[in-house]
Amino acid sequence: MEKKDLILDTMLELLAEKKGESCSVRDIAKKAGIAKGGMYYYFKSKEEVFDALVERTYQDIIDDCQKIASQNGENAIEKLKHLYTHYRSSIISTDLDAYLHKPQNAYIHQKSLAKILVSLSPIIAQIIQQGNEEGIFHCTYPLEVSETILSAFCFLLDPGIFSWRPEQIKRKLAVLSSMLEYELGVTKGCIDFFDS
Repeated sequence: MEKKDLILDTMLELLAEKKGESCSVRDIAKKAGIAKGGMYYYFKSKEEVFDALVERTYQDIIDDCQKIASQNGENAIEKLKHLYTHYRSSIISTDLDAYLHKPQNAYIHQKSLAKILVSLSPIIAQIIQQGNEEGIFHCTYPLEVSETILSAFCFLLDPGIFSWRPEQIKRKLAVLSSMLEYELGVTKGCIDFFDS
């Protein structure tokens, strides 16, 4: 294992032990079994370690979504469903998620949401463009539609930001399905997997 990954894994362990807030660079280095100077070779601060941990976590999800979009054998609707199911079931450490949603970490949380939006939107747009080529979709602005729908998932449906009741979430997902069907130029009911 590379030292950088060792440091990030150690930070995740400290978060799990509820020591993420109070730990110092020295604490991270000691737990990782490396010299403090070795730690500074990779990261200048604890905040940089945490930022890199968030980046790595979300990059893994994004890489998986790109693989789904690039697979052969599924039409665009099947790929959208596959990607949505994978994205919604992707596991983020509950300790990392709790840390992200603390008020003092709002900036890092915003950066993580922006990373998802900027990275996943072109992947979804790629699938929409495939659907256009297949004649399933009739979408003029694949990237902009992707950004709009994804922004609702990243922000509006983030349980760390909003505490919606289940029936409220269900209605919001129904509206998102309807909006996406309209923008894709498909019949009502084609995008039926948002509430699953």
